[in-house]
Amino acid sequence: MSTQVEELNEGTFLASPHLFVSLIRSGSTKVICNIKAQEYSVNLHPGQLNILAPGEPVHLKWDRCVHTTHLYLRAPLLAEIAADFCGDDPLPLEIFSRLGLVDPLLEGLINAIGEALELDPERSHLYVENLARAAACRVLSKHSNLRLSQNAQESSSELSKSQIACFREVVETRMNQKLSLADLAEGSGLSTGHFSHLFKRTTGSTPYQHLLQSRVQRARYLLAKTRMSVSQIAAECGFSDQIHFTRAFSKIVGQPPAAYRKLAAD
Repeated sequence: MSTQVEELNEGTFLASPHLFVSLIRSGSTKVICNIKAQEYSVNLHPGQLNILAPGEPVHLKWDRCVHTTHLYLRAPLLAEIAADFCGDDPLPLEIFSRLGLVDPLLEGLINAIGEALELDPERSHLYVENLARAAACRVLSKHSNLRLSQNAQESSSELSKSQIACFREVVETRMNQKLSLADLAEGSGLSTGHFSHLFKRTTGSTPYQHLLQSRVQRARYLLAKTRMSVSQIAAECGFSDQIHFTRAFSKIVGQPPAAYRKLAAD
């Protein structure tokens, strides 16, 4: 693990045999990332995470200085946990690279590892090892083909926990984009109609209602914790324009964005 201040930069990073996870600690930046000839762009803020799968070279460009923590999870640990997941039916492990994740549990594990190493690096080995194992379990259960394998094995009149987690991942990582019902059902293994029906039966709300709630929740965080303008926050949270954002935010929160920001600052 390492912590560093990353100045604005652009470069190509060679493939590593280990899993790389980075946490934005302070500062905000726009990152353009090229993985497997596919280009992705995301605005990163404190608390968000990036995952780079083993064996994948990446070209990165970021436009502002940020303070980050880097965690490397070694290939033997990943293989051991994958074997525990699969039991007697081994499956070749494939981890999916992700940008801009919001995962409070994984963030907390990374912070706990950093605090343990800072306070007592010599005597915290076993504690850090267990935290790293928990972090690896979290990544494999949410961001690998093992999750999809679990989905295929689960059948119910309601959505499984892993299918709900997959939906939330799409919402959190692609919130600033226009999302269709097909996008929201991605990874569930279900048709859009069946997914929508089971989603409402499981959660009591429709996928689009949950998406709107998540967008407003992200907006509340950005209003309280950043200096982004209201129009920038509207775009970052996936609203078509500031008027639509203000109307939706006021309906759910009970006050317009500017008033909420003022109250949060007091």
